[in-house]
Amino acid sequence: MSVNFQVVECSIETLDRTLYASREVGELVDTGDYILSTALHYAFGFVSGKYVNLGNKPSYLDETSGIYKEFYITPAKPASTEEYLKQVMGIQPRSLEKKKPLPSLGGHSTTAWNARPHQYAVKNWKATDPDYPYKGMNLPKYGRERVLDQQNLFTSYILPYEVDAESIASQIPKYMRLGKKRSKARVKTKIIESSINEGDFISNHPFGIYDYESLPLGNLISIRMRPTPLVLQGRYKGQFICIPKNEGQETILPYKLEFLKVKR
Repeated sequence: MSVNFQVVECSIETLDRTLYASREVGELVDTGDYILSTALHYAFGFVSGKYVNLGNKPSYLDETSGIYKEFYITPAKPASTEEYLKQVMGIQPRSLEKKKPLPSLGGHSTTAWNARPHQYAVKNWKATDPDYPYKGMNLPKYGRERVLDQQNLFTSYILPYEVDAESIASQIPKYMRLGKKRSKARVKTKIIESSINEGDFISNHPFGIYDYESLPLGNLISIRMRPTPLVLQGRYKGQFICIPKNEGQETILPYKLEFLKVKR
């Protein structure tokens, strides 16, 4: 027996080149394909962090302690070019198939960056020099950035538990800032009538690995992200949420996900 459940769908469009360090490989700073819940809590305005964070230590548990039981924000998953054309530009992709191929939108781009200090003369230290002031610190002076370009579209869901879906949707800003350089993004919300069911299910939308207590039974696909890894797919048994999508497709998520639940 299924129970009706309203879900808030958030469509996030990047309007600037967006950078956040999902991983760092040598001199490359890489932006991943997902936007984590850790960032969306702050970008949506539900919590606010310290203006000056001494020691650069996150305090997600403390700052979300008052809201993590009220609702859950899923990580944002990239949408296809067809979804972008339909949601953002109002174009049905099928109308373009016979005329010309679909345009290439979004994706990543890689650029070089230089972080030399603004000084007239800079000493070229050797790592073996006993007076080397940056010993033991990973402080690259130059490298490459792989960032999200404009016209990327992401989908995130907010699962309201103790609050009303309409009140949650009304609090989401139309524009927000993302990433290390506070890049602009546009947000559109929509309330979707979904259902809660029980049984065996395979989740197909990412959620934080620390946000669900049940262990997967199989079909597990995960990805390492910073600061928290994600479960992209997994087979579980229990209550789950069915969110209808286009052309009979469904988004499947475990019910009662809670932000950093395992860490509390």
